[in-house]
Amino acid sequence: MKLNVLWVSVLGFITAGVMGITGCTVTVQPTAEPSPYYQPSPGPTEGDVSYFYDQLAPYGEWSQLPNYGWVWAPHNVPLGWRPYSHGRWVYTDYGWTWVSDWEWGWAPFHYGRWIFDRYRGWVWIPGRDWAPAWVAWQYGNGWVGWAPLPPGIDWRTGVNIEAHIKPQWWCFVEERFVFERNLRNNIILPARNVTYLGLTRNVTNYTMIQNRVFNRSLSAEEIERRVQKPIPRYRITDRDTPPAVRDRVKGNDLYMFRRQFAEGTPNRTPRKAEPYKPTETTGGKAGVVTPQVQRPSQSEILQRQQSELKQLNARHKQETNKLQEIHKKEIKQPPKGTSLEAIQKRHEAEQRAIAEQHQQEKNLLKQQHEREQKGEVQYYKK
Repeated sequence: MKLNVLWVSVLGFITAGVMGITGCTVTVQPTAEPSPYYQPSPGPTEGDVSYFYDQLAPYGEWSQLPNYGWVWAPHNVPLGWRPYSHGRWVYTDYGWTWVSDWEWGWAPFHYGRWIFDRYRGWVWIPGRDWAPAWVAWQYGNGWVGWAPLPPGIDWRTGVNIEAHIKPQWWCFVEERFVFERNLRNNIILPARNVTYLGLTRNVTNYTMIQNRVFNRSLSAEEIERRVQKPIPRYRITDRDTPPAVRDRVKGNDLYMFRRQFAEGTPNRTPRKAEPYKPTETTGGKAGVVTPQVQRPSQSEILQRQQSELKQLNARHKQETNKLQEIHKKEIKQPPKGTSLEAIQKRHEAEQRAIAEQHQQEKNLLKQQHEREQKGEVQYYKK
């Protein structure tokens, strides 16, 4: 009997591996009202998701969002920031695992889900279960893309996920860069995602092994064959406390905080905390220093807001110019097998996408500034 059970487990493991190579889609389970996503998994539990309240309070703002309860938004991320963009992918014994450059990255990229709110930007909904990353994957024609899985989306075989993830949420890189340290520098302009979503296929595929979530979405062996370069393998080692950025990867060990939290709604609310001022540590990774207690004056706030708007406009101009240069090159030398008419349609779609993205970012910055002026958010000297 035990032998039969073992063979069933082995066959299941092999089947899941094949699915990871050939690709599959994920099930979308919409509800009348969105609710926090909790993937049930067996095993011992301890505490609840209120553990994150105190741990993340110095690095962001907790607020209540209708239908989701308490959500968290990080401080000091650049406008236009997307989850799973500042860090890198490493291949571990649990599949592709995200290693964040942010000091707080041990939690929101491995538990719960992210959702984009037009008033707050990206906010994180706490969850009970650890995973290497909670993202959807696209792959094909030499490109790899990933985007945060929204709440309410399961990862069992089912229907298409693309209608539930906005194009600008994705990050795309050439497959040869997917396991490189300088990943952020190789992510294409978000406006081009509308094109690369059509050039790739959905390969999102997670499974459970020994009560842990395993990411089988992208075949490391296939990537190695195509780029002719070995992908380093890492072993996940559990830590009782969240490791600092500098302590997450040592040799071939990846240190991770992995705890299974109990079900149920926490009976307390997040505390208020003085935000930390970020700085750059060795290697360009985000770190923290002593909190700034002194609050800036209204004139200082206004001056900073004007500077932020100026920086945003400068970045928008830079992105627009970059997209125009790409379009000029493609008109002169169209990609192989693509007609000039098809290229022009792609360019029109990308131009609409960048206009929508820029307008959304301007609106978000304006709302953020209005909340600061009203004293609705914590702010401090940068």
